[in-house]
Amino acid sequence: MNNTQYDPNLVNQFLKYDYHDRGMMKWQGFYLSDHTAVMDKNTKEQVRKLNEKHIKPMTNEEIANTINTALVKNLPVQIDKAERTIEGTIPSKVTGLISGWFGSQIIVNNEVLLIADIYALTILKSKANL
Repeated sequence: MNNTQYDPNLVNQFLKYDYHDRGMMKWQGFYLSDHTAVMDKNTKEQVRKLNEKHIKPMTNEEIANTINTALVKNLPVQIDKAERTIEGTIPSKVTGLISGWFGSQIIVNNEVLLIADIYALTILKSKANL
């Protein structure tokens, strides 16, 4: 249509009676790149957590000796708890300095852990790994 054939009444009639704007409905099927990036990141994180394995298990004596060494030398540790979530993932490892050992419990980063709940622990080489 060119300008000589332009009819404002026809346009008004179309907009008033024939055209139905669906509003936001037309956008609901589209994902923005930000959304897909977050979904990809979450999916990769879920797959990583499901595939994560415990480190080599330790005996109670090995755990006690490692805790003692870490306390005496004031070295940070990384603790692998002997548990899994309902989804089957291993909870994140507890990392930090052992600030106390009381009977069957230790304190790492103000978190009290039962020694019986420790699957394994490793001494980190330096405090820079915290």
